[in-house]
Amino acid sequence: MTTVEETEVAGTLWLGGRFRLDERVTAAGGRSVWLGSLWRATDELLCRPVAVHLLPREVRVPAHVMAAVQAAARVNDSRLATIYDTDCDIEGPYIVSEWTPGTHLEDLVLSGLPSPALAAAMIADAADALAVAHRAGRPHLCLNPRSLRWDTGSGLKITGLGIDAALHGVDTAGVGAAGPAAAAVADTMALARMLYALLTGCWPGDEPTALPAAPRHNGQVYTPRQVRAGVPGVLDAITCHALQLQARSAVLSPAGLAAALQAVVRPSYSSLRAGKPTARHRTTLLRPAALPGS
Repeated sequence: MTTVEETEVAGTLWLGGRFRLDERVTAAGGRSVWLGSLWRATDELLCRPVAVHLLPREVRVPAHVMAAVQAAARVNDSRLATIYDTDCDIEGPYIVSEWTPGTHLEDLVLSGLPSPALAAAMIADAADALAVAHRAGRPHLCLNPRSLRWDTGSGLKITGLGIDAALHGVDTAGVGAAGPAAAAVADTMALARMLYALLTGCWPGDEPTALPAAPRHNGQVYTPRQVRAGVPGVLDAITCHALQLQARSAVLSPAGLAAALQAVVRPSYSSLRAGKPTARHRTTLLRPAALPGS
């Protein structure tokens, strides 16, 4: 196999004679030996930007990581970053996927909160995309504020489907041991944490992020309306149900969360997915008589 080091020409790194590594986004390291490094690269054959995940060299890639890559590549939805190519050769394994433009949720929240209606529309779209993945038997299981990217022209993208979890040591191929219901709950709660952050500017989870931690009382986070004035009651209720802050009518699946949010968001946001930018203020909330599922 041709490794990165063997194809360094005039300071430029190449992979497989096709992918030019332009900029390292994240370095190797972390809690898992399999994380490797992530690069922004260019596919010189098809003249398109790609993301290249370089895995550690001289270490055999675990079967569950390759199974996760192959499974993710079979899920077809425009809102999920596409897997283009992979090589598990021990001398230089890598994964090539779609380069996702836009701003990830962490930076989006830090730069200023969107309207509650747009926040709901974004997470409704993300939940709907993950519902597609779950129906294909491929949960994400490692959603975090950097997994979701937003671009005002092209809309929303979710990165790392199944793969991020596998690289962090989660055997996604064996998720059936805990049951698909447990995987659905895990991804739904992760989506709800993102909705909470978009509504309040705070992060309600335990994982470290650049966002301020949500205030808590007796170990439980405050509801969105308790943190920030102006959060619509229906979105407060949906978020609390999905986070299981309230036991009654908990939203336990991405499909359920998508349905609950879609019931209160006007469909004008859908034009964004077609690549037709729509002004943020046009995405508005309806006023349902009751929370869906309550």
